Amino acid sequence: MGEHQIGVPVGGITPYAPSEEEVDHLITRAKAHPLGVRFLLDGHLGSVAITFGTHAFTVDAARDRLAREGHPVDCTGAHVS
Repeated sequence: MGEHQIGVPVGGITPYAPSEEEVDHLITRAKAHPLGVRFLLDGHLGSVAITFGTHAFTVDAARDRLAREGHPVDCTGAHVS
């Protein structure tokens, strides 16, 4: 079984793939939110998605981008220094 690529239909269903604009918007909102970017990076996936009113895949994409930019990510909820 091969790996699935985001946005490629599976069994006739196209999976959700967040746009770059959605990811940009989420990161911008997190920077202005009282819980901040640390919550976006370290908060429980479902809690972050609900707090920002976005899809969990958008949260994952934002975390991936921030990690590539050098922000330490710890999805267990523990602080990373």
